Amino acid sequence: MTPDIKVQGWCPTAWQPMRAQDGWMVRVRPHCAALSAAQWRVLADLALAHAHPQIELTRLGNVQLRGVGESELETVRARLIAARLVPEDADADLAPAVHCTPLYAAGDATHALARALSLAAVQRLSPQALARQGLAALPGKFGLLVDDPARRMQATGADLQLWVSADRGYGLALADSTPWYCFAQAEQAVDAAVEIAAWFAAERMALAPAPTRLRALLAHRTPPLPALQMAPWRAAGAGFCAALAPGLHSGHGRVIAAPLGRIAAAEMSELAAQLPADAEIRVTPWRSLLLPWDAMAPAAPLDAAHWITQADDVRLRVSACTGAPRCAQGHAPAQTLALALAAQVPPETHLHVSGCAKCCALSADATAVIVARLDAGGAPRLDLGRADQRSDSRTPISWPASTDAPANLKKLLHDLYL
Repeated sequence: MTPDIKVQGWCPTAWQPMRAQDGWMVRVRPHCAALSAAQWRVLADLALAHAHPQIELTRLGNVQLRGVGESELETVRARLIAARLVPEDADADLAPAVHCTPLYAAGDATHALARALSLAAVQRLSPQALARQGLAALPGKFGLLVDDPARRMQATGADLQLWVSADRGYGLALADSTPWYCFAQAEQAVDAAVEIAAWFAAERMALAPAPTRLRALLAHRTPPLPALQMAPWRAAGAGFCAALAPGLHSGHGRVIAAPLGRIAAAEMSELAAQLPADAEIRVTPWRSLLLPWDAMAPAAPLDAAHWITQADDVRLRVSACTGAPRCAQGHAPAQTLALALAAQVPPETHLHVSGCAKCCALSADATAVIVARLDAGGAPRLDLGRADQRSDSRTPISWPASTDAPANLKKLLHDLYL
């Protein structure tokens, strides 16, 4: 790890916010990926009154307020609890995250699986539940996932992935492994996932340093659990599925996105106000929103400066971390730079801009990265390369790159794929 950066190793929640350069980060984990229009209005109001006037969408399908002041934390948390956006119990809020596909119908098998796994995570894997078993709490990065049958979220990177399989059984994959286990009933798959998580909580402490993700422990040992030893095993994976692009999707609704996953709070408030209070607006893992069919026709047109409604919008080709000046470790204004370069990124490719070597918020579909670093003299420099390329083989580009000749930048980006 580069010596000038610091990895936090955990994710913020409402009860355990994270301090950043610009204030506190408070994260909401939508239950089954869904928030009502009324809840979105609460988030927008909080962002406008107590934080930066933006709502951030994360690549795990979470929702985040940033820049909350120290004196505002209690007020923000109380409003979130009152709106049923976060649990009123800190222990429940600190249970492992259960990320859920937005592609389900209310009450179907995928929805039921997500609800069952979420309940089990709180009741059996929260810090207090594990303490009763003599186990330490799971790391903050540990997460579970309920995917749709096509496994569109396979690249999300959860520690345990569950889904309803094509034969109406239930699949369970460990970390990012291709083989997966088959179960006939949802309860069996949920129980197996809980047992693996508890096994991880116990076994990780035998290694130094203790791993924070399941895949690191699986490199050393395999869980000797009866539930896995008795379950049929399949070697074939589902393969990579592309993100849902903005537009209409038959059977699901309309997808809209925000540039870099940052929603202007005033725009969100306006959108939510046009819908019934109980209308669902779901969060996707692709930093976009899904408006189901019964809530997809707001009266006023969406402002193109704040919303992405077309699949060919060049802003979909870039992502970025927070960057300078809001992040203490950021050496460059990553978001400004990403939007400035969006039109230069070739179609069917994706550029991620990182303010430091950590590459926070790196998208699974990123094909190229620009990383800001400090040179020997302490001046910022930018390195450009393929996402799968070693950092020492990346190409330096001039600083600041946004003032470089567009043709030169475009050529460098295109040259990566020749």
